[in-house]
Amino acid sequence: MSQFSRTPIFRACLILLLAAYVMTTGQGILSAKMPGKKGGEKDAQKQKAPRVFSLEEGIADDVVLPFVPATPRTPVDQKEIDSAAWYMTGRMREARNDFIGAYDAYKKAMEYNPNSIEIYRVLIRLASGLDKTEEAIEYAQKAVELDPEDYELMRKLGLHMAGQGRFEEAVTFLKKASDSPSIDKKSGVYVIIQHDQANLYERLGKKEEAAQCWEVVFRALTKPEEFTFEYNTRSQLEAKQGKLYERIGQSFLETDRLKLAVDAFNKAADSQKGRPGILKYHLAQVYFQSKQYQQALDSLQSYFDEQLQSKGRRAYEFLTEILTALNRQADVIPQLEKLAEKDRFNRTLHYYLAEQYGENDRFDDAEKTYLESIGESSDTEGLAGLLSLYQKNQKYAKIIETLSKIVQTGDGVQRIQSNLERMSKDPELVKGLIAEAEKLKKQDPPGVDVFSAFMIAKLASEADRKAAASEFYQFAMDAAAKHEKPQIRGNWTLLILQEYSQLLREEDKYGELAVLLQKAVENPLLAPQRINLLYFLADARERNGETEAAIKVNEEARQAAPKFPLLDYQHAWIYYHSHDWEKAIVQMQNFIKKYPEQKERVYQVKMMLSNTYVQQGEIGKGEAVLEEMLADDPENPSINNDLGYLYADQGKNLEKAEKMIRIALKSEPDNMAYLDSMGWVLFKLERYQEAAEYLEKASKLPGGGDSTILDHLADCYHKLNKTKEANELWKKALEEAQQSSPADPKLIDQLQKKLNQ
Repeated sequence: MSQFSRTPIFRACLILLLAAYVMTTGQGILSAKMPGKKGGEKDAQKQKAPRVFSLEEGIADDVVLPFVPATPRTPVDQKEIDSAAWYMTGRMREARNDFIGAYDAYKKAMEYNPNSIEIYRVLIRLASGLDKTEEAIEYAQKAVELDPEDYELMRKLGLHMAGQGRFEEAVTFLKKASDSPSIDKKSGVYVIIQHDQANLYERLGKKEEAAQCWEVVFRALTKPEEFTFEYNTRSQLEAKQGKLYERIGQSFLETDRLKLAVDAFNKAADSQKGRPGILKYHLAQVYFQSKQYQQALDSLQSYFDEQLQSKGRRAYEFLTEILTALNRQADVIPQLEKLAEKDRFNRTLHYYLAEQYGENDRFDDAEKTYLESIGESSDTEGLAGLLSLYQKNQKYAKIIETLSKIVQTGDGVQRIQSNLERMSKDPELVKGLIAEAEKLKKQDPPGVDVFSAFMIAKLASEADRKAAASEFYQFAMDAAAKHEKPQIRGNWTLLILQEYSQLLREEDKYGELAVLLQKAVENPLLAPQRINLLYFLADARERNGETEAAIKVNEEARQAAPKFPLLDYQHAWIYYHSHDWEKAIVQMQNFIKKYPEQKERVYQVKMMLSNTYVQQGEIGKGEAVLEEMLADDPENPSINNDLGYLYADQGKNLEKAEKMIRIALKSEPDNMAYLDSMGWVLFKLERYQEAAEYLEKASKLPGGGDSTILDHLADCYHKLNKTKEANELWKKALEEAQQSSPADPKLIDQLQKKLNQ
């Protein structure tokens, strides 16, 4: 099957800018010392000063003879000399700021002397500076292999990988750095490496390994006399020691190092400058961990007495856990009520209390607490909690009202994504919401506004209630058009239009979509989007069978934006889609000439052009287009598939066609069009059972009811003497072909003949 008959896949090219960690190494004085030689060298014997010749003595007239060493050079000697020459060339180019040239020279030096750590150091530095990140890492890894004791390089390599999100590799190199026999285990560098390791281990969920590293950092902070800290290193750690102690304490707590945890939390409290509540909170965690639940409760109370909020909701969840461990679940709400009475402006506390009321079926108390805490604000957290309460108790009218408030908060919809997903998966809830919204819509004034109607439409669409979704999208559009605020009449109209349009496309309701888009084109508030709207309007007109109207709309758009390639592409596509092959060919050839730089679009146009020639019966021309494209891109899956399919359809080059289609299938094993092509070439090779397996797989995929696939599978069954199955598939294929727009008369005629044979 030709892949191009499907919706084109637009490739996105993501350019990832990697911030390279420049691993610098000092450049020494230029010398003739061979790169790769380590350690000092003996001083050369003192030589006599060379004699100075003058031109009068005739030296300029002498013939310069090539240098011939007394002892012939070995291949190893020659490689060392060549390496030194390229190395010096790199130094000179670098001195002239020719960094690319220098990089190339150093690479050649490395080829002659692949075991020179000095060369790798220079290559690492330049590769990083030139954004050749992968090459920098490759050179760094090689350098580490050559000098396993170079902990600084291993550390830099680890940090570089961490910056790329390659945490497993990063922590491996940091571990090698900290385990290096050449590193001083009492130095500040060692402590910092342990700090970095701990961070990475925590990211990887390796709590025990992280705690082991934190022990080193904690000891260095609390017993600095045991370490030889550099001033800057110690200052860096001390600048953040408050949070650092707290984090270390949490790590110790999670790994049952309870005594160390208490010590760390005490240090954290000291750095918090007189806030014992924080310390008491952490001590409560230690008591809870050691199952001293009453002590944990008493300690946590100190945190509450200071009315601190730094631990957020977690503090009240912790209170619930402690009381549950004490078998005092009944005390949870009374305790929260006491706290809330004293701390009236702590919304997090009041929302948690409201949630507990709701879980205990105290709806009125929960609603009152939420509403009083939210007040006149539009606090999303409170509204989300209120929505969950109404959802649980099936208060449909209040859900609709709350949805409207949440939508108007700006980021509210993102905040309640989980709520919306649960709601859309509850058929009874969606049914009740739609029924309630229908009643409210009929009120004067309506009890449903732009925002709530939009949300009901989204929920209905997600729940596959397409008719209701369409109804409420339309209501939302109409309400937006009448709204007093211009931004609602403009921005919200556009937002609703985008989602409503998608729904209509999924339902193949292009006539309704065209009417909708025509109104949008005429909306002066949507003038900035007019070209895009015209493009989609032309598309809808053509898909609705209104080719002349589509051409007219496209022409209007092209006149308004004459240098917009997508519109010229659409011009050709309209003729292609309507099977006006001659005009399609003209427009496609014009596009290729006009926009040679539009590589992706030209590729798509050429694929269409090939298929157009085939549809006209000029298969040779269609093949020629694909063969030319394949010569430029021999591994392209789509080109291999389409050309292989053409060969198979004609019964020629079958072995070659099979290989080509396998290239396509390797890239996308579950691509319906590729599976159909493979089935068809195997059918032509008379390997009917194999062919049927590929075609059966294709027919079970979304869209597998395509008339061509069904026809091919029926042909296989016919050859396998499965006459009944073949006739059933030919009937389905005929029905599908007759319902297609535009219909393919050749295929319809073929299928009718097969059914009548």
